[in-house]
Amino acid sequence: MKLIEDWKQAWKLKSVQVGAMSAFFYALILFSEQFVNVWNTIPQDLKNYIPAQWQEYVGMFVGVAIVLARLKKQPELHEPELSGINSLLSVPVKTNDLAWMIEAKKHIGLKEVSGKAHNPTILNWLKSLGAWWSEDETAWCGTFIAHCLKVAGVKYPKHWYRALDYVNYGSKLTKPAYGCVAIKTRQGGGHVCFVVGRDEKTRKLVCIGGNQSNMVCYALYAESEFQEFRWYGMTDRPADKRYNLPIMTGVTATKVSEA
Repeated sequence: MKLIEDWKQAWKLKSVQVGAMSAFFYALILFSEQFVNVWNTIPQDLKNYIPAQWQEYVGMFVGVAIVLARLKKQPELHEPELSGINSLLSVPVKTNDLAWMIEAKKHIGLKEVSGKAHNPTILNWLKSLGAWWSEDETAWCGTFIAHCLKVAGVKYPKHWYRALDYVNYGSKLTKPAYGCVAIKTRQGGGHVCFVVGRDEKTRKLVCIGGNQSNMVCYALYAESEFQEFRWYGMTDRPADKRYNLPIMTGVTATKVSEA
């Protein structure tokens, strides 16, 4: 049965009405039992007219009445519109975001650790992916992308630690789509990240990636900076709506180091 919207709708149910009246009746019985002395003052002749098992009779009557009431067609009930914190606790959060993008956004702000120590989260990614090294000094943009894809159950490149190897897998796109992998070359290697949207002012692409200034963050890139855009997903091509990139504001990281 669906949730009851309010007490007025609930009261339309015959079973609720009978149950409430029965509860009220029993309450009167319990209340009356507190006045034993009053009962004792009633003449015996009058008592003889009251069945000895009257409480059992009443209970049987109420039970039958509730069953009969439930046989009657009930009014249609509707789910309530929840708001505030209750909606967060009671209603599953629905989203059409891509699984790997959800994972990527969870790590915004994560930084590598300078010196001999290393970020344990990045080390866990490396271990899960089967890396033969365990430090965060090596460029880890490909590690971040592979981790997100793996969590989403999406295939990732064999040499996931090489940014430029991402051009050898997935499906090549003629233009960027939300959630696609963007690959670019840089001095001494390459860089890989996810396309998130387009900046409102500069019209540059907003991308989320790892090892962008030694952290997971958003950064702005000109579309022409990328060598290719590749689709890694459960399908060969993104849905058409993914090409309508969200317009974003407030992203100021226009220059990030990627080494």
